Amino acid sequence: MKVRHWLPPLAWAGVIVFATSVPTTMVPRQLGPFDKVAHFTMYAVLAGLLVTAVREQRALTKALIVTVLGVAVFGAVDEWHQRFIPGRSTEFADWVADAFGGSTGALTASLLIPRWFKRTHP
Repeated sequence: MKVRHWLPPLAWAGVIVFATSVPTTMVPRQLGPFDKVAHFTMYAVLAGLLVTAVREQRALTKALIVTVLGVAVFGAVDEWHQRFIPGRSTEFADWVADAFGGSTGALTASLLIPRWFKRTHP
């Protein structure tokens, strides 16, 4: 296991936790209509980074399963944690956006991974 492969997904997970820990009084109101897009995008990026790290140790199919389930659980825990942040709440629709973004990001990355591995792992 190479630590350098795990640093990007761990750092991005930290960004997500930091961003969702900010009280709503500090969040710009303009984000309101784009809330689900923001959730989708943050978790798509996380899944893309994570599937690449997991792929180093598992076959692509297993990496996809581990990533999609892991991101969905991470999203659920993050939604739960937001209920303790002033002005934030837990929303099922946000979790759905997280899970859908994670699935999309993992699938997109999985399409790119075989090409990337052929170029970098002769």
